[in-house]
This record gives sequence, structure tokens and C-alpha cells, in this order.
Amino acid sequence: MRACSWRPRVRPGPWLLLSLLLSVSAAARERSGGPTLQRRMLVLPARIGELPPLTIHVAAGVATFIQLEVPVGPGTPRLPEGEARIRLVPVHGGSWLLVPGTDLVEGERVPLTLDAGPEAGPLRFLLVTRPGEADVQVRVVRDGTSADEDAAESLARQLLATPEARVTHVVPRQVLAPGNSHARVDSVLWMGRRLFAAVSVRCDREGDSPWKLVQVRLRAMLPDGVLLEWPVRLLAGASRARRQRHVFTSLLPEGALRLELALDGEDAPGGFLSLPAEEEPTPP
Repeated sequence: MRACSWRPRVRPGPWLLLSLLLSVSAAARERSGGPTLQRRMLVLPARIGELPPLTIHVAAGVATFIQLEVPVGPGTPRLPEGEARIRLVPVHGGSWLLVPGTDLVEGERVPLTLDAGPEAGPLRFLLVTRPGEADVQVRVVRDGTSADEDAAESLARQLLATPEARVTHVVPRQVLAPGNSHARVDSVLWMGRRLFAAVSVRCDREGDSPWKLVQVRLRAMLPDGVLLEWPVRLLAGASRARRQRHVFTSLLPEGALRLELALDGEDAPGGFLSLPAEEEPTPP
């Protein structure tokens, strides 16, 4: 199978200086006992208008470099009117610095919006402050789905149609609880670096509809230390009154470590949960 790859582009001049400044800032922050600084790569979903915004973690004293490698309109990112706590500094075409003067209140989410052109909805982000972590660099790239995903989807549909009693692969049993529903990863199947997983959503309260799962995202650490987050191919099965069933599939990048997944609802992204280490693929 051909793996999708996301490789950094090296640009001379101001990019080298900016990278040096961010590295010095990061080292100083970590020595002072501040939050863990992260470099993240976010793969943009194809249906951006139908899914929750992507989250960016900000913290006082940490400049976040945002680099967009996707088609965008001629405008600049927009913060809410009157938002004075966060400065937005243009660096180059498609790149900006976020400079927060203070931490955001716990639970607060500040929207950041950018027009993506007439044929696509706006790019939407949520700025949040979380204890212990902050993003020093966020790179947003286009979905690099390959033809292999179509073949994998065919197999995923077969798994979705298989009677539940026969889907008995390795079971991590991670449980989430959005509202009155429980979303559970029922089973995991590895084929090399290709992952298939079955997810069920159940509603505990009779008469209520189950929470709607609209997207599954995976997150893994790349060999260079960058946290890669990407949406996976998600297939929905038949829904019952109080239960839904889904199957998702994805190909892990070469050398990826610490696999985590998040289940997203219509209104907000879900938190990441680790898959047990024994569930991850091992080299042949």
C-alpha cells in the first residue's frame, strides 16, 4: 500500500529566523516550568463546513506559529470583535503568529475564522487554554487521501455488514460518555499499518436519540516529534432506536507512535484517548 506522506517544506530567509526565534522561546519556556510545547500538523477534513472546528492550544507567553498549506481566500484570520487579549501578527502569505497576552479562562473557547474561497466553507478554529500544554507551531495541510483508501473502505463496509458476534478482533474497551450516551470502541483490527475499528454509540435514557458521531480523528507522534492529527474514513451502519454502529479505517504514517483517537460530535470535537500500546501495530 502507498502511504500518504506529509513532509515539511524548507524555505530560506525569514522562515529560518522565525524557526530560530520559536525554538529559543520554546526552550526558555520549558526551562521555566511552563506547559509542554507541542508542534502539531492538522490534516484538514474534506467536509470542513459540516464538522467541528479544529482546536489550537494557546498560553500566555507562548507565540503560536500557524502555517496554512491549504487554499485560502485573500483575507486574514478573524478573531471576535473586541478580542484584545490575543494579537494576530502576519508573517508571510498563509502564515501568522498568535500572541496571547494572558491565558484564556478554563472552558473558554475563542473562535478564529478564515475564508477558504468561494467553493469551500470558512476554516474554523477554536483557541483554548489547557493546563500543561501549548502549541508553538500548528501546520494545517490538505487531506492526502490516496486510492488505497477506496479499497480499504470496501473492506470496512464488509466489516460493517458482518454480524456483531463475528467482529471479535482485539478489544481495547475505551469508553466515552457524551451527554446521556456512551460511545465505545468495540473492536480493533490491524493489517500492517492499516487500522480498522468498530464503534458503537448507545443512549442510556429511553426515548432520547443517541449522540451523533460525525467524525473520528487519530493523533500520533511522528519520528521528528511532530503531533500529526488527521480525520479518518468513517462509515455508518444501520441505526436502531437507542444504538448506532460505525466502522472507521486509516493508514498510519511510517514510524508513528502513541496512537490516540477522538470521537467528534456535531457541536464540539471530542478529547483524545490513547489506544493501549499492545493494540498498536508492531514491525514484521
